Amino acid sequence: MTLLQVENLSQVAREPGRPRPRPVFAAVSFALAPGEQVAILGPRRAGKTALARAIALIDRPAGGRVLLDSQDVTRAWGGRLRDLRRRLQYVGGDARRSLSPRLSVEQILAEPFQVHRLGSLAERRVQIEAAAQAWGLNPLLLGLRANALSAAVCQRVTLARSSLLQPQLLVVDELAERLEPAALPPLLGLVSRLCRAAGMAWLWTTTDAALAQAFSDRVLEMEDGRLKLSGQVKDLPR
Repeated sequence: MTLLQVENLSQVAREPGRPRPRPVFAAVSFALAPGEQVAILGPRRAGKTALARAIALIDRPAGGRVLLDSQDVTRAWGGRLRDLRRRLQYVGGDARRSLSPRLSVEQILAEPFQVHRLGSLAERRVQIEAAAQAWGLNPLLLGLRANALSAAVCQRVTLARSSLLQPQLLVVDELAERLEPAALPPLLGLVSRLCRAAGMAWLWTTTDAALAQAFSDRVLEMEDGRLKLSGQVKDLPR
């Protein structure tokens, strides 16, 4: 059974002074099963972030398709896209930039319910408190603004927010690149356990081969916009 199908996905970047768009990645194809945990491993500027953003449709790809439960995400707009994004949640690596400094942690965690118009205020409060506990957030933090929190706590807030809608797939970009090394194994272990418990698939990017092997069922390798499959590397068009 397949949850996510990525078919010949490609992306380009337009740069000043360059007559044609620069290929970022091309002909990327792979699949994820429900509940599977897959790491995309590669050096910086390998195209991992652009790939994660294209899969989550934060940036629309230049070509190819992304299917979630056989539904073409790349062709979705409006209400259909909003419904698909409820089932496919994205967490960027720089948590501080994704959290409003004007809102409290509780208000930030309430955002998904407001966007999708789910639950009463009381129901939301119960789920927010449960998510905070699951992600190791002290209840006293709920009243604080995000700009008063450390980078590690902000990362947990973004992960908690993404899990509240109980998505089928969680796409996380560069989770391990902006935190202290000692904080990484506990956090990655927590993400893995909570995703397993919820039956949620987890796709994440990293530059660390040891972490990729330790906290995933399968590792896909990227380099210079190319995806390595079974030891073979697909050439990126120039």
